[in-house]
Amino acid sequence: MPVREVVETRSRVPPPNGGNTKGNEEGGWTPNPGLGLDVHKATTTATYLGRDGRTQRVWTFPTTRSALTALPREVDPPTPIVLEASTAGKAVATILKEAGRELHMASPREVGLIAKSSVKTDARDRAKLAHLYPAGFLPECYIPPPEIDRMRSVVRQRQDLGYKVVLVKNPVHALVTRSLRDSEMGGVSDWFGVSGLRRLVQLPRGPEDRTALARYLRQLTYLATPEEELRRELAQLAVDREDVRLLMSIPGVDYCTAVAWVGEIGDIRRFPTQRTLASYAGLVPRADNSGDHVSSHSHVKPGDRVLKRFLCGAVMGMLLARQDTAVKRFYQPKSKPIGGAKAQVAAARKLSAVVWWILTHRTPYREQDEDLTERKEAQLDRVAQPSTALVSVEELTARGAEVEAKTEVLGRLHREGSTPPSEEKRERKG
Repeated sequence: MPVREVVETRSRVPPPNGGNTKGNEEGGWTPNPGLGLDVHKATTTATYLGRDGRTQRVWTFPTTRSALTALPREVDPPTPIVLEASTAGKAVATILKEAGRELHMASPREVGLIAKSSVKTDARDRAKLAHLYPAGFLPECYIPPPEIDRMRSVVRQRQDLGYKVVLVKNPVHALVTRSLRDSEMGGVSDWFGVSGLRRLVQLPRGPEDRTALARYLRQLTYLATPEEELRRELAQLAVDREDVRLLMSIPGVDYCTAVAWVGEIGDIRRFPTQRTLASYAGLVPRADNSGDHVSSHSHVKPGDRVLKRFLCGAVMGMLLARQDTAVKRFYQPKSKPIGGAKAQVAAARKLSAVVWWILTHRTPYREQDEDLTERKEAQLDRVAQPSTALVSVEELTARGAEVEAKTEVLGRLHREGSTPPSEEKRERKG
């Protein structure tokens, strides 16, 4: 399953000047001009609203750097620009911020809830965005700076590799089960560890299964190479960052996890309390209160999946570490009464408070193992050493030529591997 980027929302932005703008003749509020953008991959359409709240101009231009750079000359410099969060929208936002424009990015889901309409068109969407900001109802998203955005990109690339590894390992398990050889793998905790692989390749099987197993093992070898490159890139992003090194003082947390936390959190000042960070990560109970009814849901609220995954994974790392920590002491008495999975999420909630404290107060973990921290930092410095792994233009061109020779095969595999939308919906319901 692909890694999806979560949309991060902040509280609704207040009206410009706190809403204390000059009143009109009837004593009402006069909005400032606004520019709403409807961004698509090929083209972008802009809707300019005047001070009377009416559409003054609508025009379409190509979604290119040159056209976006020229956009600020189309409207008055103080005019705020509003657009919805998307992959193309983030790229547009980066270019416009570099041009020094006032930019606001909105959450598509929450905009739809606030300005819900039975008629949805691009023109109406643009007008909604331009109207919501001056009214103070825009559910604004955090726009990460380029370095943080790069961290997120590399972390997600590495996660995608992990999903692909799982997709390769599962058929290997199926091969063994079809030949009823699972009992011969008994006592092996990791089939793909050193001892597990040695036993796996020695299992009696037919020539067809041997060929299939060799093919799967070759795919795993191929996936291991880019993972090593991504780890080096993460180390290079982390080596000069104080916040990453402070988070590495937590036992069981390496630089890959620390970079993932920093990338997903961004500016810690976005979270005024520990609870707001836990809520953003989806580690607090969902609430549905009304009147005298107070909900007591067992499930946690939705949140940043990447941050939650790395927090939960770090809990397991802290349990394996020799150093005794508050998170370990919190987890152990809860694991049997409520189960390991729920205890892990509860401990991740506690760990998120530790992360918030470290990043807010710029202090290392108070229960750190100093020798372990020094070894982790030494490993970080070693892996981050410059290498010649960067791909040149000539190498990329040669790799493209190799793929060109396989375009027919890749196209056929893509068509056969794609699930029709109607069938995908039925599978999801079933």
